[in-house]
Amino acid sequence: MDTDTELDRLYRVPPEDFVAARTDAAARARADGHADAAREIAAARRPTRAAWLTNLLVDDARDDLEGLLALAPLLAHAQRSLDGAALREVSAQRTRLVGALARRAASLGRAAGARVDPGLERDVRWVLESALASQDLADRVRSGRLERYERHSGFGPLGDAGPTPDAGAAPEAGPRPVTGSAPADAAPRRVDAGEGGDDAGADSDAAEPSERRRDARRREAGRRAAQERERRAAERRAQAVTEAERAVETTRLAAHDAGRERDDARDRTERAAARRDDAHRHVDELAAELDRARAAAEDADRARAEADRAARDAAGRAERAEEALARAEEALDGLRPD
Repeated sequence: MDTDTELDRLYRVPPEDFVAARTDAAARARADGHADAAREIAAARRPTRAAWLTNLLVDDARDDLEGLLALAPLLAHAQRSLDGAALREVSAQRTRLVGALARRAASLGRAAGARVDPGLERDVRWVLESALASQDLADRVRSGRLERYERHSGFGPLGDAGPTPDAGAAPEAGPRPVTGSAPADAAPRRVDAGEGGDDAGADSDAAEPSERRRDARRREAGRRAAQERERRAAERRAQAVTEAERAVETTRLAAHDAGRERDDARDRTERAAARRDDAHRHVDELAAELDRARAAAEDADRARAEADRAARDAAGRAERAEEALARAEEALDGLRPD
């Protein structure tokens, strides 16, 4: 027995049939003398319905599934680079692929005899989107042996996007001193009064490089803060686009289901109308047959009445004939000689 093949088969079995199929597979493995395989098969956990539908995609739409999972690094790169256009483009690809794969999984489930409602299809969407945020989950999805519905919080793979641009760069050094001047950290030169300088001028020259460094650090901090604000704004915009696309997809699913229910209701109405028309036709036929039966009964009643009258008339005639016969026989007897 090929254990991997058997496990792959098990995870394509509808969840309600999984336990019986697992028990049968483990029993066959033990009967064939494969104790290790039997233990491994017996340890397999029944998948949830959303996980089962996701597993069906591995055999039926592997290329599209791999195409979706390949978007994870593209999403991360677009977010790190603050490329709004690239982020919108990749997000649109993600939404399109996730929607198509979820609908495909729902279709496969219905073909297998399962009832797949919009909520279950949305669970499949969350599994697929979450696989973009977790490499471990993506590997389990690829294996075709996903056991349970999983939903990861966060914005795609972007929560682990790493430091913002230039976040790890060393701060800019202060202005380099002009050639021939004293280093910034050198001790102040003592100036005599006759040299035309004073202590205040020396202190000002020493403080100027430090002030420039502080200004440079403030500018760098402001630049990084602006980059962080831009990054977060890009995240919020992309998240809003994703949520809006998800809402559109959910509404599309609801509209599809409502349309299907409407069509089913129309079919039921048409079938009921056909049964009603058949019943009315049957009633009309029975009514016509009843009218014919009543007419036949009336004819039979009239015929019986006529037959009764004829019978009474014949009985009267027979009685009179018998009386006449008796009188004739008496007359004959009177005419015979003794």
